[in-house]
Amino acid sequence: MHHHRKHTTRRSATALLSIGIIASLCILKLVQVQFNPSSSSSSSSYLRRYLLLIDDLSTDNILSFHEDHNYYSIENDDGDYLAATKRAFDDDDDDDDELLALAPNQNLYQYEVQPYTLQDAIQETTMFRKTFCLLIYDPPTDAFIALYNQRAKWAPIDKKKLGDILRQFTYMLRQTFPDRFQGSNSNELVLPIGAGDYPRVITKDLPYTNVGVAPVLFFGSVFENRDVYTNMIAMPLPEEHHLNCFSEWVVSKKQKVCDLLQSSSGGGGGSGGLVFGEENELKWDDLIPQLIWRGSDYGYLQTLSITAQGTQRFIRPDQDKFVIGTSDKSKRINAVQALMGQIDTLLPRWKGVALTADAELKAGGEGSTIDNKSKSLPWANMKLTNFQKRPTIGSAMYSKWESIGVATGESMTMLELAKYKYHIDLGGAGGTTWTGTINKLAMPGLLFHHVTPMKDYIHDQLKPWKHYIPVSTNLQDLKSKYDWAEAYPYEAKRIADAGTEFMRYLGTPQGFEEMFQSSFVEPMRRVIEAYQPVATSIHDEDEGVVVSSSSWRDVLESMGDENPLVEGMVCTGYQGLNSCGDATEVKILVE
Repeated sequence: MHHHRKHTTRRSATALLSIGIIASLCILKLVQVQFNPSSSSSSSSYLRRYLLLIDDLSTDNILSFHEDHNYYSIENDDGDYLAATKRAFDDDDDDDDELLALAPNQNLYQYEVQPYTLQDAIQETTMFRKTFCLLIYDPPTDAFIALYNQRAKWAPIDKKKLGDILRQFTYMLRQTFPDRFQGSNSNELVLPIGAGDYPRVITKDLPYTNVGVAPVLFFGSVFENRDVYTNMIAMPLPEEHHLNCFSEWVVSKKQKVCDLLQSSSGGGGGSGGLVFGEENELKWDDLIPQLIWRGSDYGYLQTLSITAQGTQRFIRPDQDKFVIGTSDKSKRINAVQALMGQIDTLLPRWKGVALTADAELKAGGEGSTIDNKSKSLPWANMKLTNFQKRPTIGSAMYSKWESIGVATGESMTMLELAKYKYHIDLGGAGGTTWTGTINKLAMPGLLFHHVTPMKDYIHDQLKPWKHYIPVSTNLQDLKSKYDWAEAYPYEAKRIADAGTEFMRYLGTPQGFEEMFQSSFVEPMRRVIEAYQPVATSIHDEDEGVVVSSSSWRDVLESMGDENPLVEGMVCTGYQGLNSCGDATEVKILVE
């Protein structure tokens, strides 16, 4: 079942791969030379070229200029996935040192955080369109004050999202680093914080490479390639499986991992918890051999995917233009051909819809019923269940798609999904899926992980070909990797089991504490140590006495009309997770 190569063959393969990496890095250098980041038009062209290269290099099976990326995660055209799997599991083999040098950096925070000042932090406010603040610990009031950029475009929902994050984050800070926040006995601390599905930054100013100094703590999906925004750090996602679980861990004094990361009770069909195979008597050999996905019809990196003409690069197909014909059969055939013909322009989740429709057509019908286990079962079953929280089935917006059995599908419980052998975590609005990845890793089936230009903090804890099988952004290799998994069930199950065990371990106190340390404590420790407080006093060298003093407020006041910041929310971090209010309520909070 396993193929063992001679070391000389491995070294040859490594040499060839290294040549490919060097060549691709040269491509990146050429792009940087040809598109001067100082020019707004050329910078946006650079970003578009970056997004295009993600697709193109994925198609060519190299994600080469991702600094910390696993270069062998997407294999060469020979489809040698067995070798990739063996390397992933045997990474302690001394004979594989050359290949291991290409493995991903499992700790995102091994890079050094540069020393930074209040002025450096203020600079970061110019890069964000919205959902960004400077969180300042103010010693005189012993409170955390969020400063918003009044020139940014804020919606009430944006302030609410950021407020929910700050409530948990400030409590976690004070509980984790109590000695750093001691009122008048401490210095101020300034933390640039962003949040959202993905960074809503000024795209014309990208790439933001070695420009920013102050670390930006981003609670959401971040750029997979750090060179796009060098000083951005991925923080726990603002969602109940992630940041909420981190804050619950702190509240419980590190005694209890949140229920959502535990095995679900009552047969695994409930709204909370993870569905593991063992507890639900789901065995690998009994799983339905089909790639299943259900989810929302989201957009995809909307502000980052704009073409030179100002239009969206990825589209949601118009049913009036795609569903055309004289009969349901002809409409279906025409629609599938049109979808497949324009698949490169479709939103990622619609690419899945297109592949499913094509698979169903080739299988001789819709063929997506659970009881159909014959050879005519389509390999793919990816359907859209809702749009803007409304079901697609019965919606006028999807009526023509529904009439020909394309795109729309019924919602499925986690337990129903767990009965399938193959899963995929198709990227949504922010380029990733915040809950899909961990939920599907826990299931007994195998996860095909959608590699996009974005990533989440938890992705750095995972290893391709060990916990999941990576698939390219454009999904062009999805079918071939599905076929490989079917042809090599032992290896496929081995990867699926590793993903399940990862999620089991994460649900234990020991496992969650390890992630808490690597994803919160360590990065925050480095950031706190890197901050250079505003000078608290200036001494007269001759007299040896204090002649003047300044604070962060003095610095902002000295900026006059150039200061874009206004005080918004204030949090004490003391009263559990409900210690925040508007700036006007600060006296109530700190008294």
